[in-house]
Amino acid sequence: MINVFKKKRKTEDSKILEIIYEKSSGIPFKWEYEIENTNICKFERSYSIGEKTKEPICGGSVETHYLFKGLQKGKTKIIFKCINFADHYISEINEYKVEVDQDKNITLLEKKIKK
Repeated sequence: MINVFKKKRKTEDSKILEIIYEKSSGIPFKWEYEIENTNICKFERSYSIGEKTKEPICGGSVETHYLFKGLQKGKTKIIFKCINFADHYISEINEYKVEVDQDKNITLLEKKIKK
C-alpha cells in the first residue's frame, strides 16, 4: 500500500495553478501528469521540497509542486497518475478539471479520484 498525502492550492498568482503531492521518499512510485487540451493550459515547471534535516532521512517526506499556466479561454483536464517504477502499475488516478478565463487566470473547478 502506498501512503500518499495530496493537497492542492492556488498560488497568489491567479495565472498559475499549483498542485502539490506529498509522499515518502524511497517508495517506488512517481506521479506523471497529462493535459487533455494543451491549447488551454500548459505545464510550467515543477520543484520538490524535502524535510529540512542535517542528514538525509530514508523514507522522509518530499513535496513535489506542479505549476500550470493558462494559455487561452476554455476548460480542460489535468490527469495525474501514480505509477510504479518497476512494473508500471497505476495505483491512483486523479483528474483535475480546470478553467482558464479570457485574462488567462486558471481556476481549479473539480477534483475526481478515478482509481
